[in-house]
Amino acid sequence: MKNRINLILTSALSLSLILLSGCATSPVTSGGYEKAQWATKAMIRDLKENKTQTLNIDILAIKNQKARFEISAMLGYQVGSLVMNQQDIAFIIYPKKVFYYGRNSERALSQLLDLPLHPMNLTYIAFDEPVRGQGWQCLKGLDGFLISCENPARKLLIKWIERKEGTKKVVITAPQFEMQWYFENPQTEVQFKNEIFTLKQPEGFKAIQLN
Repeated sequence: MKNRINLILTSALSLSLILLSGCATSPVTSGGYEKAQWATKAMIRDLKENKTQTLNIDILAIKNQKARFEISAMLGYQVGSLVMNQQDIAFIIYPKKVFYYGRNSERALSQLLDLPLHPMNLTYIAFDEPVRGQGWQCLKGLDGFLISCENPARKLLIKWIERKEGTKKVVITAPQFEMQWYFENPQTEVQFKNEIFTLKQPEGFKAIQLN
């Protein structure tokens, strides 16, 4: 009888452990997905002009390949659209009715932000990948997540300062620029059509080629 009771208790304990293991949520790890879509919000400060702007930025991206950014003001007013891959970039600034296109480089982003950063690095930040380029030094925590990336020569610093259940806050600082970037939990079960990553010159918009 005693052996039977022990067998029942042992079986019940084993079953409980199995159920608990099945219900446990696996921790989110860096680089665990190849495609994703984020809803983000950015508060951008122009330190030279002492101006602050808050934008909504929707990101659709395939890691290390290509991305699309849709940028709007807080009341839903469309500010810009941007698509890029490792070689090329195109973006529209709707208030100015200008369409930019050409080679993807650090100078390309200066048309939108006073930030000497290669545009593809914005997608690396979203994917929790180290910032790439000459002079960058990145630090990871014991959990494998990035803590910061710094380029001392250019006085650029990127810090991942908050993480909670897939959300995060990233702060980017430069001599005349500060950006606080809030990411909601990404959607990773996504399928993108090829046309999502193309951008055409709208009718009536001036086209400017980037060098």
